[in-house]
Amino acid sequence: MDLSFAYGRDQLSVEVADERVLEEIALPSPEGIQDLDVALSDALANPVGPALDEVISPGDRVALMTVDFTRPNPSPLLWPLAERIEELGASYEIIIGLGNHRPMTDAELTDFIGTADVLQPDSRGPQQELGVTSRGTPIEVTPLLEGFNKKIVVGFIEPSYIAGFSGGRKMILPGVSSYRSITHNHFLILTEGRKLGVLDGNPVHEDMLQAAQAVGVDFICDAVVNPDDSFASIHAGDLAEAHRRGAQHCRSIYEHQVAQKADIVICTSGGYPYDIDLVQAKKTLVPALECVKEGGAVILVGECEDGWGGEAPFRRLLVGEEPQAIIEEMRRRLSEGQVEWEWAPCSTGFLFSSVVHDKGAQLIVISELADELADTFADTAPDLPTALAMAEERLGPDASVIALHDGRRVICTD
Repeated sequence: MDLSFAYGRDQLSVEVADERVLEEIALPSPEGIQDLDVALSDALANPVGPALDEVISPGDRVALMTVDFTRPNPSPLLWPLAERIEELGASYEIIIGLGNHRPMTDAELTDFIGTADVLQPDSRGPQQELGVTSRGTPIEVTPLLEGFNKKIVVGFIEPSYIAGFSGGRKMILPGVSSYRSITHNHFLILTEGRKLGVLDGNPVHEDMLQAAQAVGVDFICDAVVNPDDSFASIHAGDLAEAHRRGAQHCRSIYEHQVAQKADIVICTSGGYPYDIDLVQAKKTLVPALECVKEGGAVILVGECEDGWGGEAPFRRLLVGEEPQAIIEEMRRRLSEGQVEWEWAPCSTGFLFSSVVHDKGAQLIVISELADELADTFADTAPDLPTALAMAEERLGPDASVIALHDGRRVICTD
């Protein structure tokens, strides 16, 4: 059997005997929205919570916040919503919710949403301080929000390994928040309840929501995306309730029951732009952990043309440290309130450690970052056949295999 995986803008392939492949996890896409204008009009006419014309008044200045290019293209929602804001007599400016991602270039912005006339926050720059959450996360957001009396979020709902699902409140934290706020919030992944595809009891989600409510979001318009990036449904209205409605639909699309765990899991986040850097590419390790046997092997396929993706300081967590020591140090720092940004636990160090320590598995990475990973506790390979041979050397030539495609989104259950 030829197994092919998205790698940047290309594909990597390997031959595996049919009887060894337990399954290929490539979720089908339900039929997407056929008429987006009609679907958007229906969502705006039947919001979960206040309607847009109840939120926007003539003369309002609206911060229209949306995603960067590590997500699907928001243009089909963004521009119709911008037009409706103007029809209601208000003005708007677009703010890209970068979080800790790098700013987009003018060329990238123009290619992505058709304009470079946007505002891009700097998570490391001066911030507007608005207090703290009940979990101690500082509520610090970009001063770019000052001067806007209304805030509207336009984005997507898909599974998130940190917050359960993306969308809604994530446009505030991490979207327009400080590095310090993002780091403290992300440290909560070390506490009980954080899980891919789960909102209730998820401390990261609850912390994000509390911060977003403190900042104030007047309206959201989020699309649930299918595995092929088509729109499955649109949810508009209240920050919390419209988002929850969308998350429920999203889970029904992405939940996948794993009948049998494999010795070897080969996984990809879905190619460009979802493996543009290691911050994005590593996300596929979360469902991979649900698919691999104890002591098995995980082969991570991710080009990472942009390198580490804002993670340069975290590389030292992967060198000269045992995986268990990394996790214990992070938990100690969380308990003592020492959550300096360079220790952000959603870094590669944490997920790599989860594979190597928690599962006792071998981790093999195929990436343009191979040279920089050479001194870490992860192994590297130049191609898929070599990576598979490395895993087979430990596990035997008949080791079972699961192929996990677009793994940043799949909610694996057993």
